[in-house]
Amino acid sequence: MTSAPKARRPALPGNVKAIIWARAAGRCQFEGCNKPLIGDLVSGNANLNTAYIAHIVSDAPAGPRGNVTDSPRLSKNPDNLMLMCDPHHREIDGSSTWRNYSVERLQNMKKAHEVRIATNTAIDPSRACHVIRFAANIGTNESPVAPDHIKTALIPDRYPAEGGWIDLDVPDLGVPDHDDSYWSMHRNILRQKYSEKIRGRLERGEIKRLAVFALAPIPLLVELGRLISDISDAEVRQLLREPKGWAWDRKQGRLNLSRQEAAGQPDIVALKLEISGMIDNSRITAVLGNDVSIWSIAAEGAHNDIMRTPEDLRHWRQETRRALEAIKDRHREARIVHVFPAVPVSAAVELGRVWMPKAHIPMRIYDQNWAKGGFAPALDVIHEQGRLSDELSRSIPQ
Repeated sequence: MTSAPKARRPALPGNVKAIIWARAAGRCQFEGCNKPLIGDLVSGNANLNTAYIAHIVSDAPAGPRGNVTDSPRLSKNPDNLMLMCDPHHREIDGSSTWRNYSVERLQNMKKAHEVRIATNTAIDPSRACHVIRFAANIGTNESPVAPDHIKTALIPDRYPAEGGWIDLDVPDLGVPDHDDSYWSMHRNILRQKYSEKIRGRLERGEIKRLAVFALAPIPLLVELGRLISDISDAEVRQLLREPKGWAWDRKQGRLNLSRQEAAGQPDIVALKLEISGMIDNSRITAVLGNDVSIWSIAAEGAHNDIMRTPEDLRHWRQETRRALEAIKDRHREARIVHVFPAVPVSAAVELGRVWMPKAHIPMRIYDQNWAKGGFAPALDVIHEQGRLSDELSRSIPQ
């Protein structure tokens, strides 16, 4: 005698399936998975459906998390259904594993996934941006700027535009930073990449807004800022140390800056930037001599994780611009400003952006290099088409 065939589950209505697929955006809702469930790149079947609609409370009272009251009531309720890949569907309903997944745990997975999808898809199209990713080795340390971390930091305020990833990374050239050719080699590669990937697109209006994620030696960051300039609509980000990441701190800005103006008007002018740490004047006079006017912009309680909010960076940008204007007005005979920076990466980029080639005195950016015994000149910030004459270069302290 043959046994009766097993009863088939009633099919879910089409509108219920559509709701589940839409809320999940076609991705597995199991925490940490997010696998797209349409298409198979291995087989080449772009329309392959690998999804399962799983019940949180089973539609059978004897099934996983089922009971006689809720199972029939919730069997076709979209709030009780999740989109899942095959392995995770088997995991939450497996005879030896389903007890690891309570109703509350699965509901939390579903909610977190759907909130993320709703947040991302609700971003206004005008918030699209092109992302500049710039990394170069700092001493012997590699400085990766991971795309996944960038995406996390952008959303929900911004999102990468189609084709909006611009990589300006400078490869390891095998040249130590105390070598005299180090800075010019890296600067030239940066300029070439910027010209190839960004300048023309900005001029043609293909790029409307830039988001800048950069981690590199300070002089190169200043050069990047000069290339971008203050004319471009750009948002510069800061890598925070605690908690680690590129997302801004949502607290109110707390950066308190003060400016110290130098007395007298000698032709030799230095500007020390004390944001990440303090710089003793003796480190400057050791390079430039005693007959130098030393200006400063200093942060109260300077430390290496002080730049934490967009307001902090905006305050820095405003104060730096004012300082460059004041130096120009006070030292009309000066031919270059010697800049000694101890600043966060975002502040270095913004220093280059606020410097105006036709309005401000050229800058010489110094780098703290222990192999050379202290600060050493790295790069000159001048108009890209201009250069310091040989006579002028010889007359400026090195």
